[in-house]
Amino acid sequence: MTRRQHIANFGVAVALAAAVGWLCTLVLGQLDNQTDWSKAWDYREALCNGWLMTLGISFAALAGSIVFGLLFLLGQRSPLPVVRWTCRAFLEFVRDTPLLVHLLFGYFVIFAPLISRPLADAGFQDKVVIGILLLSVFQGAYLGEILRGGVESIPKTQWDSARAVGFSPVQVYRYVIFPQALRRVLPAIAGLFVSLIKDSSLLSVIGVSEYFYNTKNFISRSYAGLEGYIPLALGYLALTLPVAWLAHWLEKRFRHET
Repeated sequence: MTRRQHIANFGVAVALAAAVGWLCTLVLGQLDNQTDWSKAWDYREALCNGWLMTLGISFAALAGSIVFGLLFLLGQRSPLPVVRWTCRAFLEFVRDTPLLVHLLFGYFVIFAPLISRPLADAGFQDKVVIGILLLSVFQGAYLGEILRGGVESIPKTQWDSARAVGFSPVQVYRYVIFPQALRRVLPAIAGLFVSLIKDSSLLSVIGVSEYFYNTKNFISRSYAGLEGYIPLALGYLALTLPVAWLAHWLEKRFRHET
């Protein structure tokens, strides 16, 4: 980078910092007399519990979406046409309808009448378990499509070479196809996982006491505004930024290895 570019970068950075600082000062100055942060402190336990619930839901749904994504990928590549068509039809249905519809219909119509009582008798929170299941299926459908695109982008010569050296179908996927496919679809997977964390807020519609649900209750009970929205935004940033950072780190590592 030349000296002129360094100077230009420094000038742009200073201008952006000054603009952001001026905007924040203006907004916070207008709202300073209307905020009472003691309200958020009084509700800190409920907000922390909601944040931890969102964290647990996100990790559980992330693991579940990986399982369903792999199943949908293998189903679409099955040698049986019935399995392929069934997976294709289900994926299209999931992708073409909103997550909110899946949560409401899946919980109140399908799963709650069937397994709510057994889950409660076993000591589980039925709303949380069913919400994680529905979120995993919904995001797993998208993940299955992403993985399918990555796998099918691998040249046929790679498949033939792996079979020529005696690899079994599992070994072909494990040692040859998946490492190359993941490098290509990693940005899309990272974006999907970030969306999964944010979409967990929709579980509030079935009564799951996660971060958004507890924050909404805090705002409605205390008539708070900025005191609720700022912690809400920061709480979700604390969950999504590490995922984005990890994805960028993996991209750089795979790029260097390639």
